[in-house]
Amino acid sequence: MNNLFFLPITLILGIFLGNIYFRGLWMTVQQLSNAENPILLTLSSFFGRLAIAIAGFALVVRLTEENAIWHLFVCVSAFMWVRNHLVRKVQTKIPSKFNPI
Repeated sequence: MNNLFFLPITLILGIFLGNIYFRGLWMTVQQLSNAENPILLTLSSFFGRLAIAIAGFALVVRLTEENAIWHLFVCVSAFMWVRNHLVRKVQTKIPSKFNPI
């Protein structure tokens, strides 16, 4: 199959994985003050998010065996773009007296 067909799919999958990973991280951080066992919450959230991300990246490599490195690069780039986007979005909600800049 044509590899150009998979590039938009890997881009969308990277955005999807980034949203799951980093929004899950944000939800975990917000729940830490209310958790009975914050260490268990942190570790279970981390390993769950990590398993989902690795499975998604492995799926990209498996589906695009010929040029897997380029598709993986697109997927990870979209993943990190989501991270940068969410950091900017969250920073605008933090009051300026807590912002070190």
